[in-house]
Amino acid sequence: MNNKYQGFTLIECLIALSLMSLFFAALAGILPQSQKVNQQLLDRQELEWQVFLGQMDAIFLLGEFKKFSKTEIFFERYKLDDKGNEVAVSIKRTAKNQRVVLINNGGNEPLLTQVTDLIFEQIDQDIIMQVTYSNGVKRIGKWTIPPKVPR
Repeated sequence: MNNKYQGFTLIECLIALSLMSLFFAALAGILPQSQKVNQQLLDRQELEWQVFLGQMDAIFLLGEFKKFSKTEIFFERYKLDDKGNEVAVSIKRTAKNQRVVLINNGGNEPLLTQVTDLIFEQIDQDIIMQVTYSNGVKRIGKWTIPPKVPR
């Protein structure tokens, strides 16, 4: 049979339109779901941040601020180790697994996850900490260095 006419048949057009409508229906279902997942991630980061601030307050209560660098803060705990020595504690970001950790007696305790940047700055008696998460969200915390109390 010799075809004089070039183009798509009606059946081919209907099949293409059906496939496109299925694709757009699936896409319409995915978009609200991705927004929900993004909101859950932000909520988890906010909860993690609030818990971290509470942990920082507890560290200040259990020890004494010693010094800081741009990327790490150092404390000395009043609690003694098994040999009677005061325990040095620091908080810093590990670049390898994007965590902020509490380094205590050689061990690491994760405090924050998915962190790409951590900056400490001291202004008078305040320590300002800025955390940047991997999704670009930034959080800023401020702690007032308590006066040294004789032990």
